[in-house]
Amino acid sequence: MNDKEVIVKNITEIMNVPSSLVSKVNIAAEIKKCILQNHLTVRELGEKIGLKHPQIVRVTNGENYNIDTLIKILDGLNLEIVIKKKENKYNPVGEE
Repeated sequence: MNDKEVIVKNITEIMNVPSSLVSKVNIAAEIKKCILQNHLTVRELGEKIGLKHPQIVRVTNGENYNIDTLIKILDGLNLEIVIKKKENKYNPVGEE
């Protein structure tokens, strides 16, 4: 690495970006990748899981959506949510 190269491990380290937005972008990217890997279009996925095209697009664009919509999409792509403790320096209120 030369003097002009900078490695950013986490966008929240250099910008005032809420981690929830970064998470939504990551979720959206993974869903888009899985749609392509399954050789589906957004409309085909929608038909398969009983959602309309705009509902899926909101999720794949990282916009606001509800958890039920996300779970239906994940089920349709044979994916699941895994919840684990964050690996960062942030301590939630009440924890030390």
